[in-house]
Amino acid sequence: MPIRKNILYFIIIIFFAVLAYLFLYEPNYNGLIPETDNALIFAHRGFGNHAPDNSLVAAKIAMQNNMDGVDVDGQFSADNELVIFHDLSVDRLTTETGKVNSKTVDELIKLDLAIKYGKGFENAYVSTFENFVREITPDGILMVELKVPSSKATGIEDRAAEIIKKYNAYEKVYLSSFNPIVLYRLKKIDPQIRTVFIFIDTNWNPELIAEIKKEDLVNLPWFLRQEFIRRAIRKVIKPDALSVNNEVNERVIDNLLEKGNPIFLWTIDEEERLKWALEKNPYGIISDEPTIAKNLRDGK
Repeated sequence: MPIRKNILYFIIIIFFAVLAYLFLYEPNYNGLIPETDNALIFAHRGFGNHAPDNSLVAAKIAMQNNMDGVDVDGQFSADNELVIFHDLSVDRLTTETGKVNSKTVDELIKLDLAIKYGKGFENAYVSTFENFVREITPDGILMVELKVPSSKATGIEDRAAEIIKKYNAYEKVYLSSFNPIVLYRLKKIDPQIRTVFIFIDTNWNPELIAEIKKEDLVNLPWFLRQEFIRRAIRKVIKPDALSVNNEVNERVIDNLLEKGNPIFLWTIDEEERLKWALEKNPYGIISDEPTIAKNLRDGK
């Protein structure tokens, strides 16, 4: 009997030790992304507030303005091509209607993002991920959020990995997602791919709710909004960087920075908030006002 009790005690101790490691312990960073002296400035959705949303035209303007990178969004078309588009439906940003994943790539690349944007732009057509990789990575870093709202495999990770390998763009393409399963699959497909885990402490902020159709809202599960659970998830998926909403608990941000994690803070547009972010010396800042952010960083 004493031997059985000792074995039981040992199992209980191991169990709680594993739980403590998973949910309480924060290890030092050990990923693929090298250190940087100054925060990188990424233009949100191409060139933020100043050009058509998620267009290649906008991303090229960002590169012409010497931004370090762009942050855009990737989705699968009906015929399994990876295209750059933000909303799950095309209604808000184009003159057409319907879900992105209900249209073929040939249909999508005929949609002009400039028409509804206006302000002197024209011919800012929807583009593929491959075109973005080919056009943007020679000059800067391309971060693409893969929008996969469920755990079901779609093949989007395989297509993204195929293109990155084709152009040998491992160091210049970062693939991000709120969905940790997507990031896990990417690392299984190709460990060289640089993955970025996106998170926020709330479900939807008012700005996002205002711009997205109600039927397109995908609720972020409760467990992904809890830092102790995210801490365990990070140990499993091993992301190379973190994309952290700037309203996440500041102690969480500080702790992750202290452990050496490359953190991108998003989306920060106001000057005072940008100063706050820069003082934390994150790896990068994602902004709809990238020129303001860059000027503050450079001391202009």
